[in-house]
Amino acid sequence: MNISGIIAVVVAGLVNNSEANRSRFSSPRQMHLGLNLVNFLSNILNGMVFVILGLNLEKIFTSEYFIHNNTWKWLMIGVAVYIGLLCCRIVYAKLYISDRSWRSAALFSFGGVHATVTLAMIFSLRGILENHLYTQVVLIEVVVIILSMVVSTVLFKIILPVDLDARNRLTRQNQIRQKMVEAGIKRVNEMSLEPNVRSLVMYDLQDQIQNNTMSSFFRQWHGVNQSQEKITVLQSVDQRRALMNAFDEEREYLHSLALKHQVPSNEIYDLYSEVLLSESLVLDPNNRLI
Repeated sequence: MNISGIIAVVVAGLVNNSEANRSRFSSPRQMHLGLNLVNFLSNILNGMVFVILGLNLEKIFTSEYFIHNNTWKWLMIGVAVYIGLLCCRIVYAKLYISDRSWRSAALFSFGGVHATVTLAMIFSLRGILENHLYTQVVLIEVVVIILSMVVSTVLFKIILPVDLDARNRLTRQNQIRQKMVEAGIKRVNEMSLEPNVRSLVMYDLQDQIQNNTMSSFFRQWHGVNQSQEKITVLQSVDQRRALMNAFDEEREYLHSLALKHQVPSNEIYDLYSEVLLSESLVLDPNNRLI
């Protein structure tokens, strides 16, 4: 059957995405695992593309055909193809994208790295083209890929304004996380807990902001098995209850911060999801670490 494998994969991805979007709460644990697996595999496969490209280039540059027939025409053709792609993208953006201004069209045309799909299409031609022609096509597309990465990186650095909000995001998030954890610790301090349970809970909460020293980590690591033996079932329940109260207080703090509209919502959601994932390690029977 003359069916494109690349198009089939794209269509399957679109169908799966729409189906998962409308059935995500039917099995949340499976959905969460599936998303993590997809992200993990995507990172691996995106990296593998460049590994495979490097292996092919090594074979091409050391082949007798390349050594004896190196006219560098592939370099000029690659530059011409890249310019042709830019022209096509800028015309498309001018007609259909955003505000249809030339600046927006130019930003759209230079944006995006042409790598994964481009290489997949090239490798699908290996059994169709002759070796010397396939070699030329690979070299041309390598030029296109490299130019799409280098030109956009340099050009956007020059013409785009500095996003100060994005630059300060990490610092702002760390400050919010610090105050969030302080609210949780204050809630735990108000509870009646045994000293060894309180020590474990405080260590876990300080770990959210990576405020534990290496020596305290080694002490906790060394005594984790002994603690499991010393802590009774009731004390374990107290530990879980204290952590849940702390997480409740942290979520309340984030909710109050969101109501003030002083921090972008996506940053609040990012921290909120961290708290929810921490809660899952306390509550989820399949993943519980207490």
